[in-house]
Amino acid sequence: MSEKKLFEVFVNKTQFNIEDYITSSSEGELTEFQKKVTESATSILKGNTIGEVKIFIGNLKKNEERFKEFEKNAEDELNLDDYKDVKKNLKDYLKKLRELIEKTCVAIIPVKEMPWAEIIFRSIPKIEYNGKVLLLDNKIAYYGEIKCGLGSPVIYGKLKDEKPLFAPIKGSLDLGGYKFDEARKEPKSQQYSYISAILNSLDSTITKNQLAKYHESSQRHGDPICDFLMKDDSLLSSMEKVVSGIESGRIESDIALCGIAIPYISDKITIVLVTDEGEDNNKYMRCFESFLKFSAECCNAPSIPSVQTPPPSSLQQPGVFRTPGGTEMKTWTAEELADEAQKRMSSQPDMPTWSEEELTKLAEERQTTLPEGMEYWTEEELKELARKRQGGLDIPEWKADEDMKECIKCGYALRPGWSKCPICGTSVGTQLSSASEKPSEEEFIGNKEEEQLEEENTENKEDLDQ
Repeated sequence: MSEKKLFEVFVNKTQFNIEDYITSSSEGELTEFQKKVTESATSILKGNTIGEVKIFIGNLKKNEERFKEFEKNAEDELNLDDYKDVKKNLKDYLKKLRELIEKTCVAIIPVKEMPWAEIIFRSIPKIEYNGKVLLLDNKIAYYGEIKCGLGSPVIYGKLKDEKPLFAPIKGSLDLGGYKFDEARKEPKSQQYSYISAILNSLDSTITKNQLAKYHESSQRHGDPICDFLMKDDSLLSSMEKVVSGIESGRIESDIALCGIAIPYISDKITIVLVTDEGEDNNKYMRCFESFLKFSAECCNAPSIPSVQTPPPSSLQQPGVFRTPGGTEMKTWTAEELADEAQKRMSSQPDMPTWSEEELTKLAEERQTTLPEGMEYWTEEELKELARKRQGGLDIPEWKADEDMKECIKCGYALRPGWSKCPICGTSVGTQLSSASEKPSEEEFIGNKEEEQLEEENTENKEDLDQ
């Protein structure tokens, strides 16, 4: 198993939950990073806020005993032979977790004269493994709930060497097995773990494939909402400035998602979220501007179609599909399928994988319909093979004898020295005045019969003379 895969297995088994260490800023002191980030995020909204800005931060002191217990369990896991090749690097991971907690912050900003009642800012520190453990702390997000129901979920992303685009999500959003808790009373946008699952979905291969499919199979158009958003040059110009994982170099993939809008039809709201991974301080204004324009256009997008309640006879149990014949068949949601895929990956660590270069090579082979190593022949080689199948004989093509003339009347080939045509009796050198003088089929047959009679009479005469 690769080191990167071992790291993913270790992280999944230890199950660190950052939400256990988030507390109100009034109950804990902000780190220098948290203070700088929250000030930059909220200062651009001065004059448009109404009420107090609530700030939540990661603070190890909130649950230090729990963290010590987590470290102990993680150390026990590290002692297994499975991790002996990467044990040193995984110890670095435990150290980076402390830093990750200290760089986590959330600001809930009540605003006026905006599409939302409140805007939420969030830092997105993330630990990744690329030969060594790295903590990336430059990614941020603005998100909030707008009071309108979008027709369908929409993502915004960038494709390498292509123009960015909005694309619809067909089916359920891949939340990596996250189960939404309907019992929680706070707004969906304030549920930290739920927004974390949405942010993780932007890096999900399943979600990114939705963008690629719309780009390739649908030729980037066909969805009414996405077509509407793509017509707004101001929105596109603003969204293109957002720094994605491709520009930041965080990901090796050719697809990066940095925006999403998720409607909740029953609540008549839509969560809109935009991320930026830039290193410069302008990322706050850049990200907020895109978030503002994206939210405004979602409010102006085509309204959702009316939903008709199906008759009682057609209602089915959740997770069950009934065929016209009455047979019940189990169905799965995208979240369930993603969860099953994760389980299979954990239980089959030696499953083969392909790099981007290998996948590109395979795609090129499919386009040419000739897999690598398959033999093929040129036109000249095929002609040579045909000659060899004839026994190696070099048989020339038939050509007419240029020394032999044709009868001007019937077209029969005449040998040199003949004075007349043996078929029709026409003298050699006779010129026809017109094409009508050529013998008809009856004349041609009659001439042949006369010649045969003449030959028979000659033979009989010779017999009598003898």
